[in-house]
Amino acid sequence: MASKKKTPSPKKTTTHKPAKPKGGKKLSTAKKPAPAPKEAPAKKPELAHAEIDNGLSASQMKELRRVLEQKRDELRRSINHRRDRDSVIDPSEIIEELEQASAGQQQDVQLRILDKEVKLLREIERALKKFDNGEYGLCEATGEPIGYARLNARPWARYSVTHKEELERAQREQSVLRPSR
Repeated sequence: MASKKKTPSPKKTTTHKPAKPKGGKKLSTAKKPAPAPKEAPAKKPELAHAEIDNGLSASQMKELRRVLEQKRDELRRSINHRRDRDSVIDPSEIIEELEQASAGQQQDVQLRILDKEVKLLREIERALKKFDNGEYGLCEATGEPIGYARLNARPWARYSVTHKEELERAQREQSVLRPSR
């Protein structure tokens, strides 16, 4: 067997291959597909937004809304009942002066109660609107959370305990400064 000697062959033309980057990975010349667009974060429902802002859980919000709606319905029935009952009394039918005086006093008391119920109904409806606006549970003056304990005791509260105390203190100071009659 004869050994063959390698003879230099004529130069071949070769295509240029890209150099391998350090680390041994091949570079791809093909276009990569565009990355899928990131999905926008899902919008949270208003209740979840309010949960973060006012410090109340979803179950607390649901409970407080239920209490407000029940109280609103109760007040509406009471107001309608008082108005219907009070319209029945005819002072001209009362004969004796004592009966007239007693009926007048009773009517004054009923009107004061009716007035208080109407004002409370307005406060409750205001609180229910705040649920829809995502503002329920926030102090109207400071924007700070009112707190579940206060809202549980008074679901239509507009101010935090701290701010309400400041308002009452200022009111007392003002009444002391005013001269009595």
